[in-house]
Amino acid sequence: MFRILFHAIGRFFFTIVFGVSPVKQVKDEQCIIVANHNTHIDILMLFRLFPLSRVNRVKVVAAKDYFSKGLVGVLSRLFLNLILVDRSSRKVDEALNPLRQAIQEGYSIIIFPEGTRGKPGVLERFKTGVGILAMEFPEIPVYPVFIRGIEKIMPRGRFVPIPFNISISRTTPEYGKDYLSEQGSVGRKKLAAALEEKVLGLSKLLDDPDQNDESEEML
Repeated sequence: MFRILFHAIGRFFFTIVFGVSPVKQVKDEQCIIVANHNTHIDILMLFRLFPLSRVNRVKVVAAKDYFSKGLVGVLSRLFLNLILVDRSSRKVDEALNPLRQAIQEGYSIIIFPEGTRGKPGVLERFKTGVGILAMEFPEIPVYPVFIRGIEKIMPRGRFVPIPFNISISRTTPEYGKDYLSEQGSVGRKKLAAALEEKVLGLSKLLDDPDQNDESEEML
């Protein structure tokens, strides 16, 4: 209940102060969300893709080195339902085990495939971990999402937010089942690349709304 209350207050605050546009929520019972990453506020924005009644069934992949310590770490784990991953680990398959368990338990997952907060407004190359998960759970939709404006509110290294409008857009999902015919690691690499291309396409659509795009919404 406390987590639902936290998100309800957060949604009201950011809507009033930063003018976040209404978000058409994901209807799938379970899904994977992949998005660009510039600031920790990204997490709060992406939870808006789910109704408040489902926030307890959503987990966020986050860096263990940052969120495993201090007051920020404690509060984030409490309110944001984090899955902590060791970014320095070279054993990718082992690092993905907590994500696999969460999906098997019926949770939806929010992932930042860039692996870290990048330069404001610049999309980094996606890592293939999300491709591995999607291939292992081929029926679960993977939604590409782009957040615009949030990098100006609280960019990396800044601790006091400044008002700026935020927009969120998502497009049609990718499915691991569509790549299962590919040999070896080719499928997961192609899937990760397809997700990256769709997120990049959403960013261009926001720059030029007259472009033709397969997006279901732009908010």
